[in-house]
Amino acid sequence: MISKVSKVFDYSAIASGIVLFLLAVLTFCDVFGRRFLNSPVTGTIELVEIGMALVAFLAMPRAFYLNANVSADFINNLNLGTFKTYLVILKFVLMISIMSLMAYSTTLTSYKFMNNQRVTIDLELYFYPFYFICSIGMWLSVFAIIIWFIKTIFKINSKAENL
Repeated sequence: MISKVSKVFDYSAIASGIVLFLLAVLTFCDVFGRRFLNSPVTGTIELVEIGMALVAFLAMPRAFYLNANVSADFINNLNLGTFKTYLVILKFVLMISIMSLMAYSTTLTSYKFMNNQRVTIDLELYFYPFYFICSIGMWLSVFAIIIWFIKTIFKINSKAENL
């Protein structure tokens, strides 16, 4: 079960990497076209802005699942006993509340953009598909936070029982 769940987070991170690679190719083509052909790629700025949001939100679930976020490692290396459990619970409450609110808000914004048919300026692309992909990434992050919390609590309890 856990391996199937981790595969979902891995696929999300792979999709993030593919989008990042495509953005790099697009930027190269834009710079090359502007410099040597005097013809930049239309809409590059819009696509890079939207693409970077996709990269960030699709990569987050794997980072939450692996607990690979930027953190203070000196706290993790201390032997804090039951206080460590309280720190994990506090971290979980903060992460789950912030990501849940962000995911909910982004989902509502996606529906609003879908209803009013809002588009980008240069390419006239609809906003809502990109917002939906970002909201899916955020909901995956919420799920990853829950899985991380369960794994961490079980690991802390098993260490306490072994001592």
